[in-house]
Amino acid sequence: MEKTVLIELTAKKIKLAELIVLMCLFGSIAAGLGLMYLWLPLGIMMFCIAGIAFLAFCYVRVWRWWMNG
Repeated sequence: MEKTVLIELTAKKIKLAELIVLMCLFGSIAAGLGLMYLWLPLGIMMFCIAGIAFLAFCYVRVWRWWMNG
């Protein structure tokens, strides 16, 4: 029983982390597109942040696969 509850809590934490990283990813892409219109270097920087967020998303997905099988 305790193990089932622990697995469910871990799954909820992983889903929350995945949601946060996805929001950061799409927010960075949207900000990058908007800022490219205003100032190119800042827009490029936001796309770099989006790339880092994508790597974090991949890490969370692998972590989810590793923990839940």
